[in-house]
Parts: sequence; structure tokens; C-alpha cells
Amino acid sequence: MSAKFDIRRTPGTRRRALARFLHDPRVEIAVLALIVLSVVLLVWEQLSPGNRAIEVAGHVLTGVFVVELSLRFWVARKKQRFFRRYWLDILAVMPLIRPLRVLRVLRLFRAGVLVNRRGGRYGELFQGEIRQLTTLASITGTLVLFGALVLQLADPAAAGQSFESAIWFSMLSLVAGEPVGATPTTLVGRLTTLFLMLGGLTVFGMFVATVSAAMVSRLSTRLEVHELDLDELENHIVVCGWNRSGPTVLAELFGPGSSPDLAVVLITESAERPPDVPMDRVRPEYLYYVSGDYTRVEVLEEAGIVNARAAVLLSDETHERSDQDTDARTVLAALTVERLNSDIFTCAELTNRQNESMLKSAGVEEIVVGEWYAGVILGSSVRTRGIVGVMDEILSIEHGNAFHTVEVPESLGGKTVAELHGYLLREHQAILISHGGEGGVEVNPPSDRIIRTGEQLVVLARQEFRL
Repeated sequence: MSAKFDIRRTPGTRRRALARFLHDPRVEIAVLALIVLSVVLLVWEQLSPGNRAIEVAGHVLTGVFVVELSLRFWVARKKQRFFRRYWLDILAVMPLIRPLRVLRVLRLFRAGVLVNRRGGRYGELFQGEIRQLTTLASITGTLVLFGALVLQLADPAAAGQSFESAIWFSMLSLVAGEPVGATPTTLVGRLTTLFLMLGGLTVFGMFVATVSAAMVSRLSTRLEVHELDLDELENHIVVCGWNRSGPTVLAELFGPGSSPDLAVVLITESAERPPDVPMDRVRPEYLYYVSGDYTRVEVLEEAGIVNARAAVLLSDETHERSDQDTDARTVLAALTVERLNSDIFTCAELTNRQNESMLKSAGVEEIVVGEWYAGVILGSSVRTRGIVGVMDEILSIEHGNAFHTVEVPESLGGKTVAELHGYLLREHQAILISHGGEGGVEVNPPSDRIIRTGEQLVVLARQEFRL
């Protein structure tokens, strides 16, 4: 798994590591498989009553779910939100009395949520109608199985003597909106049938809603695509503003080699997410959107800037402004970001290099002047033919070689640049570009320069490079 739990860590570190572990896609897929297996065993238990092995297996899976929910409760930053999100799951694992084991079926709702979240990573194809239909399928399956199990236990005369008959009664009553076949005679049977009828009306209404584009947008906000809320995020990246460079920025942040649980919060003044966000190249479950003025403290706090590890300030083009006003907003946002989180790494885009000194005084680590870089590349391409192809490869991490920033480990401390060149080329097929120490960044350092442990190196290597 991407996050390993180490008992020797401090409690706060252990909690964060365990949270990353529980939110790992592979863990969620495993939970999804166990939920489906639990329901299958429950149905099998009804078809083969008295089978001790199936009962024991069901108890074991229930114990696994109890442990999982207990761990999620421990790592939850807000306990009230945990109960609001997982109350059905808690209800499903609580009953030990045999007739109440049918409540295990309720975890199918959680299975539908997990399918939606993981389906989101396959791009725009799984947004909208497909995602809504997945939710409807999980709701329908849960209602049918739950109703059939309760009716078979409480009113077998109405549902039929076999589990298959109970399934058909439950399914047809859900579709027809009235009991199909015998009329329930017990109070539990009547209430269950009423529950199925109302559930059928609800499911039909939701199905009609998916046809409407407006309802699709409304329902999408209720599918719990994000496992964490904004105020639960840590070590995420905040992107402020939007322009034509925005899609490339997001694609690079979510590109190959990025952390599988990296979350990005996008802030713009638009009411809705920009339409050109490359959903086929990002992980939707880790992309959050906040609408508001990113120069305001409350908006940045809503985006979790205090717990963020990096901020990207784009020259905002969502509203018509002069270049001077755009740069002024970037400087104001940088000052606010650095004041709220002095440890954050900030990269800002300017339209005019004259404002660079203000950003440096604010503590911004990296400053990019897009038009100046474009001019340099155009001029260099005339003087040095073929350089554009080289830049296309090394500036992007999506394919071929790219720049990597690494810290000198103890094993390489004390070596000269010449020795390090040989080691990188021989062991990693990599090239040393620059060396950063107390004197600043030095591109193409002298061969006799001594490299010390902890200093920063910029290396040109393939995507999978690790020092």
C-alpha cells in the first residue's frame, strides 16, 4: 500500500498514515469486494439454512468491518461527520441476532459509493449518467435483497416458501408500486411492502431525474465522490486562478509519478468549475473546487491553505482585467498565503517581471513570467535548432525524461561532482543539471565541487527515477 502504518510514529503521524492507508484505492477496492462477499454469504445462508461454515464466515467478515469502521472513527477529524457518513454501515454490523443479520445488506449503499469514487478516475466517460445509473443500481439491489430477506423471515406466506419467490415478490412490488401476488398478513410484512413501494417510486423518480441535465448536476453533489471534506485535507496543493495554462498545470500535478493520494483544490471566482478542466487526465475524487475570491482570507482558509504543502498562483483570466490589476491580485494573494502558512511552497505566475521583487519579498519560492519564457524559447529555437523538441520532453513528466529534484543521501555525501556524474549515469542513466547549497543554485557545477548530504540536486532522468 502507498501508506504504511508504523507503531513507532507519534500519534498524529500514525493517524495521518493510517488515514492515507484507509483511503488508498486498493484498500477501498478490497472493502468493496468484502461487502459484496458478505451479501453473497448472507443470501447463501438463507438458501442453505443451518450451514455452520457460512455463518462463521459471515461473522468473520462482520468482525473485519467492525475493525475497519473503528479505524475510520479513530482517524476521523470530526466524529460527528463520521457518524453522519457511516451510520448505515454501523447499523449493518451491529446486529448479532440471526433475524437482524439482514441489515448487512445496507452496506451495499457503501459499495455503490466506492464504485462511484473509483469509477471517477476513468475520466469524463463515467461522469453524469453512468455514475447516476450506478447509484440507482446499488439502491435497487439493496432494496430488493433487504425486502426479500425480511419478508421471508417475517411473512413467508406472502413472499412464497422459497427465497427465489421472495426475491421476485420484492422486485415486482418495487416496480409495480403495489403488492404483486399474495397480500402480506403480518405487520412487518406490510411495512416492508410499503417500504418497497415507496422505494420504487423514489428509484423511478431518480431515474427520470438522470435524464434531466439539471438534475444530473444536482445529484452529482450527493454521490460522495470525495472521501475527505475540505477541512480534512492535509499536504494538498491549492491552485488559485485560472487561464489557458490551467489544464496543463492540473495534468502535470496528476501526471505519472505523482502521489496516488495527492489532492488539489482549485479556487476561481466562477460559480462553477472551469469547463476546460482536463477530467480525463486528473483523478476526480482528489480534485476539489472552491468558488470565491482567492485574495480573501476566508476563501483560502476554506481551501485548507493552512494545511497545504504548496500553492500555485495563476494569472487569473476568468474576469476581464488589465495586466497590472492581474499581477496586483497575484501579489496580494501571495502575501495572504504566506501570512496564513509560512511553511508553504508557493509558485506564482506574472505577466510583468517588474513585479517579481514584490513576490520575492513576500516569500514566494518560484516565479514564472509566461510571456518572457515563451519569447526566450522562440528566440533560442532560431539560434539552436531542435531545442523545442528537447524542451517538450524535459519540461513535462508525462513521457520520456524530465527534471527531478532530489536530496543528497548520506551514501553520496562527500563525493565530487565528477564522481556523482559517473554514478548517476552508470546506475540511473541520469544527468546532473544543478547543485543547490548555501550559496544558491549552481547550474553545471565544477567537477571538483564537493557534494554534501542534504543538499538539493536537479537531475534529468526518466519518470521512474529514485535516488
